[in-house]
Order: sequence, then C-alpha cells, then structure tokens
Amino acid sequence: MPPSSHRWSDRGDNDRGPRGGGARATRDDGSRFKKDKNIAAMGGPLLICLPWVMFFTVLMILSFAFHHWTVIAALVLTSWVVLGVFYCTLSSQGRMGGSWYGFLGGLCLIGCAAGAIAGTVNYQAHMYAYWAYEEGRVYTNLIPSEPAVAHLDAGKVIFSNSAIIDTTRAFGFKSGSTYCVAPILDDANNGHVEYWAAGIDCCPMRGGFNCDDAWDPKAKGGVQVLDPMGFMPGPSKHDMYLKAVKAASAAFGLTSAKEPLLVRWVSDPQGFQDNAWRSGIGFIVASACVYLLLSLMWGVIAHMWSRRAAMAEGASND
Repeated sequence: MPPSSHRWSDRGDNDRGPRGGGARATRDDGSRFKKDKNIAAMGGPLLICLPWVMFFTVLMILSFAFHHWTVIAALVLTSWVVLGVFYCTLSSQGRMGGSWYGFLGGLCLIGCAAGAIAGTVNYQAHMYAYWAYEEGRVYTNLIPSEPAVAHLDAGKVIFSNSAIIDTTRAFGFKSGSTYCVAPILDDANNGHVEYWAAGIDCCPMRGGFNCDDAWDPKAKGGVQVLDPMGFMPGPSKHDMYLKAVKAASAAFGLTSAKEPLLVRWVSDPQGFQDNAWRSGIGFIVASACVYLLLSLMWGVIAHMWSRRAAMAEGASND
C-alpha cells in the first residue's frame, strides 16, 4: 500500500475516533444538562408550594375536623411530619446536590409546625365556640328562678321577658384580669341566684356591669360561658368566675346555686355563634395568605441557595 494510503487511513481513523467520542460526550452532557434543567424548573415551585400545602392542610384539619375526629386530624399531621423527615433523610444520603431535599424537608416541617400552631389558635379562639354552641341545647323562655342544674347542657338560652341583670350587685374578681359576674333575676327575686351573667375586664370592683349587651334593654339571651380545651397550666376561666360568684354572694348577701349557669348576656345568641364561624373563616383566609407570602420568600431563597451550593460542589469535583 502506498505511503499516502497509510497517511490517509491514519488520519481518517484519528478523525473518526475523536469525532465519535466527542459525539458521545456531547450527548451525555446534553442529557445531564436537560435533567438538571428539569430539576431546577421543578425545584423552585416544590419548595414554595408543598410546605404551604402542608400548612394549609393542617390549619384546615384542626379548624374543622379536630373537634369531632381528633384521631384523623392527628394522623394527617403525623403523616406530613413523617414526609418532611423522609425528605431530610434523603438529603443526608446525598441524593441531590446542594442539599435540596434538606431544604424541602426543613420547610415542610416548619409548615407543619406553623399550621399546628395557627390551627390550634383558631380552634381555641373561634371554632370551639361555634361547635360547642351548635351541639348544645337551646332553651327558650327560661325563667331565672328555674334550677340551673336542669339546663347545664345549654348552648344558647333565651330568658323570659321578666329577666334582668342586677348591675347594682355585680362584682369584679381581680386575678390578673378582672372576672365580672352579675346575678340574673326576675320579679320573684328572693336573693337566690341560679344564673349569672359573666365577662372579663368589663366592670369595676363593685356595682357596675358593662359586659356584652348588658345595657341593651331588648337583650334577653345568652350563650353559656365556655372553657375550651387548652394546653396552658393554671386555673380555668370557669373556676375564676365561680370564685367571683362566691365573692359576690358574700358581698351582697346572695345565695347562689351550687352549680350555677354562667352566660354571656347577648341580644342575639345565634348571631353570636355565627360570628364565631365568620371569625374562624377570616382567620383561615388571612393565615393562608400570610403564609403563602412567607413560603414564596423562603422557597425562592432556599432554591437559590441550593443551586449555588450545587454549582460549588460541581466545581470542586471538577
């Protein structure tokens, strides 16, 4: 074979070798770039949306399901927490550069915790009252001299037209806040009290009562004073009201029932219950909007941080 043929063959082989390897390298680099690009495109929205979904789900389940289905609410919260821990575990195993799974797991756990706190606050402040009044019995034309023990399951009550609040014998028991009580009486008053109007920080020490609709002459209704489930130590509000009742009885020479019914004196008991529902819904909407903004901010920061960390890891590997 002529020398020129050898030179041509060698040049051809050399050209084909690098050209073929270069094509494979290009294909590999392209697929890797495409995969990284897809991960980057999905990573940001997941870091924003999934923690917010967890927050919102926990908030809703505690607001609407905790009162009747406590076990289900606990299972949902536990499931979300386990998922957040699972993402953190994937990060510890180095499944993705830049600790992306770690950021996702951390934000998910924060969302669960924030949802649990917000849901508990909403349940205590608004939804518990709504569910309790919805489930309690409604008594109408209730005479103040009737035994209160027969109506302790009341949610809402409407007193007879003869019922009045004796504001001259109201009493404020000071223990941090001022727990105010005033006897609910009628024309047949003999100094025995079965029902007491109650409120917080709405009366002087003695002889005045400005709680709720006490000064509305058309108001004849009430909703039972509730002491919702709580996690804070110390005496309940109901116990503090009973201390005020004992003090008022001693101060004004009254005889109170052993188990009196404490009510908040309102002109529209059903409207009071509906307001609790509306306040709970408003709290949910406001909390969801605020946390969406926080989740957007935290998700963007986490995504940018994760990308920079991943690029730094790739540069150090090269």
